[in-house]
Amino acid sequence: MRRLGALAVIALGSALALSGCMKVSADLRVSGDDTVSGTYIVAVETGAGAAVGLTDEQAARQILDDAGLAANLTHSRERAYSGDGFTGTRVDFRDEPLASFAPTEERFGIVRDGDEFVVSGKATSTSADSSDVIKGADLTVSLTFPGPVSETNGTVEGTTVSWNLVGGPDELLARASAKAAFSPWPGVIAAVLVLSIAAIGLWRAPAAEVTSNLSPVRQGRHSPQAHAPAGDAPARRPVAPNRPAGSRR
Repeated sequence: MRRLGALAVIALGSALALSGCMKVSADLRVSGDDTVSGTYIVAVETGAGAAVGLTDEQAARQILDDAGLAANLTHSRERAYSGDGFTGTRVDFRDEPLASFAPTEERFGIVRDGDEFVVSGKATSTSADSSDVIKGADLTVSLTFPGPVSETNGTVEGTTVSWNLVGGPDELLARASAKAAFSPWPGVIAAVLVLSIAAIGLWRAPAAEVTSNLSPVRQGRHSPQAHAPAGDAPARRPVAPNRPAGSRR
């Protein structure tokens, strides 16, 4: 992964000689298992490719190839990009080894130091002669870490650090935790749910007990034999014997 600032020199140079006609961004997400996922966008201002005899897509692709951004990616997908007046290519990748993003003498990179990730190295290699060429270009880098950022010379938002490579620092510096910050809220929510379920159970239990105790009484109101001793048959009226017709008692 070469420095994004150097891309502007490769892309523009004397051929384009236009400032602000290029967009290169790297959006990287570092995981605690020492892998990196993210997105590269390389694009030129729509119509600028014609200045070098290429389509916009071809010009962007040439920049991407010359920079070597996607050369060592093993889990990537490339697709067309169009937005904000730029046309080019977008590369999405995931779970790439952290070692592929280590810093060198010519570019910045990321390494792990114990429970922290450290970003260091040169931001650009542009010379004074090329600085005017890239002055208006859009060259940005953003890194999102698992845990909080403890030190950086970039702009911090949450666990993400971003840099503008045009007019930014000569070197990129950042240090952030490799472990996600602990949040008590999931445990609190789980405890509240458990207590709520327990409270509902305790409230229903006495009601069920009262209903159970009252059920024999309710049954007795509707059954004429509810109070008859167990095993005793109901009493029967005696039947008078048959007498001959005309007989008197």
